[in-house]
Amino acid sequence: MGFDARHDHLSYTLAELPPTRHVVLTPAVRWRIVVEQVKEIEHDVILDAVLRIRAAGETSPTRIADLLQLPEDLVRHLLVQAATARMRITDGGHIEAGASGVAWIYRDLATGELWPHPAKEVPPLQLRIKTRYRAQFKRGTAGRPIPVECLLMDTSETTVADPTRVELARFSRATADTNCRTALVSSGEPCLVASPVMEVAGGHVIATPRGVPHLSLTQLLGRLSQEQEPVRRWLADVPKAPTHPEKKLPLHQAAAELRSITAEYQTFSPTTLLSRIELCLSRSVDQFQYLYGIRSDATIDTGAAILIGERAGLSRDSAIAMARSERGTAGHRVLRLLLAKPDADTALLHDLVEAAADFTQLVSAPDLSPVLEKLIHKTVDVCDRLLIASEGADVKQAG
Repeated sequence: MGFDARHDHLSYTLAELPPTRHVVLTPAVRWRIVVEQVKEIEHDVILDAVLRIRAAGETSPTRIADLLQLPEDLVRHLLVQAATARMRITDGGHIEAGASGVAWIYRDLATGELWPHPAKEVPPLQLRIKTRYRAQFKRGTAGRPIPVECLLMDTSETTVADPTRVELARFSRATADTNCRTALVSSGEPCLVASPVMEVAGGHVIATPRGVPHLSLTQLLGRLSQEQEPVRRWLADVPKAPTHPEKKLPLHQAAAELRSITAEYQTFSPTTLLSRIELCLSRSVDQFQYLYGIRSDATIDTGAAILIGERAGLSRDSAIAMARSERGTAGHRVLRLLLAKPDADTALLHDLVEAAADFTQLVSAPDLSPVLEKLIHKTVDVCDRLLIASEGADVKQAG
């Protein structure tokens, strides 16, 4: 479609760009989210006493100061602090404070995948359109502007699903607090995401805000460069990166986060656990394609997907559930991988398909069951085996 069809779509960076002069613009949909957290405050005798008296019904700072024989200014300060931080006394006698943060999450239109990290509020890039698929913006200072060349990686996809509750839980995974929740506070907005491109040994890589390769988009860029001469010409001007992208694969980080909670998984909500499992399964699909050079971009026919799932050993109910998964979810991505490699009779692919089927079944009714515990260990095992198989693999395979 080109810029002529996306002229009203604003372009954003998900983090501060590295020193680069070449970025790709990928169509996406973004949503504003609020992450609310409840944190326990370390014991404070004076604050505890003030809050207990307030909870009993006494709201006058003067009266509370008299009762505790404290300076009134100190009591007023503590009450203002408590109101600002939304502090309260729990039934168990602890002090809790509420906090919230606002961010944006983005879902890529071509792949249906959520970008792995939330982004801060930033102004849109001021693009100057040069051709149907090329644009430019300037970074740096007014006195020393640095031009940055942009390539639009367009797609025929026009819709994506809203984030699920499991996906939203991913953005709260830094805490084990079950009272931490994430909520959408806006409808989806079409936009473009600007991501740095670098040339490495044997190919070009699209990087995430954390500096690791975005494997799905890197593969897509590789296919476009093979099919379209304008893309090859644009990539020919991308200089070789002075440093190699972050060596740790995206799967490594996802697996480490899931592994870190294995011993104490019962302290986490089922939704939070499933969000980490889904991220690991999606990264496993990326890594499997990356490792074996598999292209899985075919449109899924539900009937064919059910048959291929049953051929892979799934029950009919599991195959139907996976075939009906939304585009970009773990179940959908694993089925596409299976459709692209129907004759791959490997134990690793079989276990990945089985884990995705279990995940799809559990999402409909999250529960801290033995099945969920088994799925955690199964997912970690699949990730570890894929990482071992990937040792020494070149980034070129992602293209």
